[in-house]
Amino acid sequence: MQWPFSSAGEVKCRHCGSTDVRVSTRTSGSSDHITYRCQGCKRHFRVKTHGRLKHRLLIGGPFLILVLSTLVAFIYVYNKDEVEDVPGVEYQPTLDMADQAALEKTQQSAREGNPQAQFDLGWAHWQRGEYLQAFQWIKAAAAQGHREAEYRLGMAYLEGNGTVQNYRLAFEQLSRAAEQGHIEAQYRVGIFHRDGLATPANKETAYLWLNVAAARGQEEALHFRDKLATTMPPEQIHRAQEASASLLAKHASGGATAP
Repeated sequence: MQWPFSSAGEVKCRHCGSTDVRVSTRTSGSSDHITYRCQGCKRHFRVKTHGRLKHRLLIGGPFLILVLSTLVAFIYVYNKDEVEDVPGVEYQPTLDMADQAALEKTQQSAREGNPQAQFDLGWAHWQRGEYLQAFQWIKAAAAQGHREAEYRLGMAYLEGNGTVQNYRLAFEQLSRAAEQGHIEAQYRVGIFHRDGLATPANKETAYLWLNVAAARGQEEALHFRDKLATTMPPEQIHRAQEASASLLAKHASGGATAP
């Protein structure tokens, strides 16, 4: 696992290595971890505090105790959300490319067709900026119905990373992930329907998907859903809300399919 501190003692993003991070507004309130959000890649990650605390106690002593105690108290009082299902961080592979034994084991499993190994390997390449290699493995995992791989493949097509930009293929992959309950994919599909990107523009369908993602904690979806609602007649909003409730119920029962 990537060490989350730079040589200067700054917290580094586990995903892109940036030190431009801040304490997240979503945290469990536990003193065992602090949740950060990267300002570069916009992803959340957790950092255990006990090992770092031991190091700092030897250096900073009572001052550090006061600072950490204040921070933990602040987080506990104002933010009691769980971080196990932070939107946008639905799965975080742990493959360390520097661990040769683990890498070879994952490569072998991926070649044998294991979709989880294929995605782990692809995402590890992706985090290193090796997009062409990453794309092939992520695509292989997505072809087997791996939900996170479907989402990442859709984003690859949307952004043109590791492949040429293709909105139609992006929409297809993101829709598959959304139908399986992927929060970020549901938000993206809502935007596609809102903007008429690779599919006819449909405010009602856009509201449906944005409403579902917002209900599950996706902040951008909440913002754009409410903004979209100001352009819709009440009867459209009502139908979309009813459909949203139905879709959420299907997710809760394990039958995540699109309406």
